[in-house]
Amino acid sequence: MNPTDTPGTRLAPPEPASLDSTTTPKSKRRPGRTFKNPIRSSSSRSSRTSRSRSGPYDRPSNSPRPSCLQTPNPSNTRMLSMLEALPAEVIEQIFLHSLNLNFPRASPYLSRVLSREHMYRSLILLAFWDDPPDCPGSAAIDQMMVGPLEYVPISENDRIRLQKEILKCKWLTAERVREQVPTMQILTLHRLWINAGIKVNEDQREEFEKLLAREKDTPHIFHGQGPAKDKLTALLLSKHGDLIKRSYPDIEKPGPHQYRLRITPMVYTEVRCPSLRIVVDMPALTLFEFPDYLLRGRSDGFRPEDVALLEVLRISSFNWRIGENRPTLTTLNRRALNEGIQNAIRTQNFNAMISLLKIDEFVFRFGAGNRRKGYYTIPREHFFAVIRTGRDKPQLNAAFFEALLRASAESIPTRSSEMTEWIVDNMSLAQSQPSAYTELNYRLARWLSDFQLRLPGQIECLNNHLVGQLFFSGQLDVADVEGDRYNAEVLYPQRAPHGNWLKESSFPVRDHWVKGSGSPLFN
Repeated sequence: MNPTDTPGTRLAPPEPASLDSTTTPKSKRRPGRTFKNPIRSSSSRSSRTSRSRSGPYDRPSNSPRPSCLQTPNPSNTRMLSMLEALPAEVIEQIFLHSLNLNFPRASPYLSRVLSREHMYRSLILLAFWDDPPDCPGSAAIDQMMVGPLEYVPISENDRIRLQKEILKCKWLTAERVREQVPTMQILTLHRLWINAGIKVNEDQREEFEKLLAREKDTPHIFHGQGPAKDKLTALLLSKHGDLIKRSYPDIEKPGPHQYRLRITPMVYTEVRCPSLRIVVDMPALTLFEFPDYLLRGRSDGFRPEDVALLEVLRISSFNWRIGENRPTLTTLNRRALNEGIQNAIRTQNFNAMISLLKIDEFVFRFGAGNRRKGYYTIPREHFFAVIRTGRDKPQLNAAFFEALLRASAESIPTRSSEMTEWIVDNMSLAQSQPSAYTELNYRLARWLSDFQLRLPGQIECLNNHLVGQLFFSGQLDVADVEGDRYNAEVLYPQRAPHGNWLKESSFPVRDHWVKGSGSPLFN
């Protein structure tokens, strides 16, 4: 729809290039800046300001905004600026070329034009999909990215800036990000497989087409053959040169070569060439930094949609896979994260605390440039916050404490009267109110009373590299003496030893690839 057809608005007449000396104008107007809105009454200005402050491109929030254009109230009729009078498609194209989020904040009208689902979709793809400029492009990629508008790949610095800005927008919800994760993986399939000239074997072609159309989410592994002049290896050589030749001595072996494609829906895409011994893998989305506001939570705690967004970003950006040589490029503000853990404990939000603990440990251990000496620790204040909060629910209280243990048992406060009181209370509770739950709390408290005495010696051995940490990525080291004691005294026989919790998530990755499938991320 042409903006000039919007009810209740009218286009400001253009200023004449010059005035005839014989013509006496009724009023003179000093020339203003290009696209500047005409002056309105103070009431109109205040209305504009209040509406702009609550726009979808403003403060962080998870409240979605209706995507349709709203008709202005005829009583608030005002003149459209020259910019606003442009067709909606032109305004959208200007916005995508500038990627300046102050653009939709310039007026309520521009905000309404740019606050539509296809614009949100394009911004998410531009910000979170890694589109290397050296990779072969195609019309299919252009169409998937911005539809009928012109797609122009952006630099990594621009993607970092755009991602940081849209993560602060109230329209960026977990559901909207989740909806675009399959599209990002399909775009990656075009870059690394289809556009590189690799053809899926004939017996898998139909299944591959259904996967691309999101009609099926299996199988996960496909085989194919590349062209005689291999585009994928040429790309690797052009980007990494001598490093690739040293790492993969067979890289220049003449083709065609056989390839294997592995797709884990909503998580990552991997291409292998056994004859060249190369592996190229990409996470479903690229996350540069966890935003501070999402790590801290709200003044009233974490809402389910906040935890859902944390988990979607964590899992789909590969900030959970260990044992790989490639470090994570995602960063975070640990001060903001620890404030969030305190917030989650205060409001008794177990899921939020678990997500934050996983994010913190993974980035600490596997962050690029964060190869710290020493072992992973968390602030002692987290343990004190737990034993001071939720004492009226002993089972949940013990679960919070045990989660902090799995993060870093070596951070437990020692020689603390508060900790001793908490231990005694849990042991006494099992005697006064015997039950299966109080028995578990009793076993944890009894082990903890002994472990506190042995902890200084354990830390000394840890510093001398004689032992590892009791838990690593939430997984109990049962081969260690202390780990064996924890298993025997706390877990066995009711529970099995704790495993790696980084790959555990409330985000059901297998439920959302097929179009129209999957339940909401939160209730």
